[in-house]
Amino acid sequence: MHKKTRMIAASVVAAVALGVAAPAASAVSAHRTVATVASSHSAAAPSATVEVYPEVELSSEAAARAEGELVAQGKLSALKTLLKKSKPLFKAAVNAAKKGKAAFDRWVNSLSNLNPVKWAIKASPNYIITELIVWLAQQVI
Repeated sequence: MHKKTRMIAASVVAAVALGVAAPAASAVSAHRTVATVASSHSAAAPSATVEVYPEVELSSEAAARAEGELVAQGKLSALKTLLKKSKPLFKAAVNAAKKGKAAFDRWVNSLSNLNPVKWAIKASPNYIITELIVWLAQQVI
């Protein structure tokens, strides 16, 4: 069981790392694309755009926001999957989430330092944790 938990933890850590690294790398390339497009347009052009899909053009800000939402959904689904793997852990998380964010934070802090769920949650941004708490509070045990 511990080996399985370690494997899950390693995959979550890799997913989180890639989730953080991929937007940063694409942001650099998007910035270069915007700079190139901006320099090629005349001064009368109101804003530079990045072509994400051939049929749809989005501003660089909208493209970055859409990409950020996809990454956030990936992190949230990884956390949900990690919690669902263990019934007792899932039940405890649901009970803590139903009591509010402060209770959920206390529950996360009470987990062992060797528990991969603790570090996956602590490494997540606040808006993902908020979404996780809302989702957990809606679950029926």
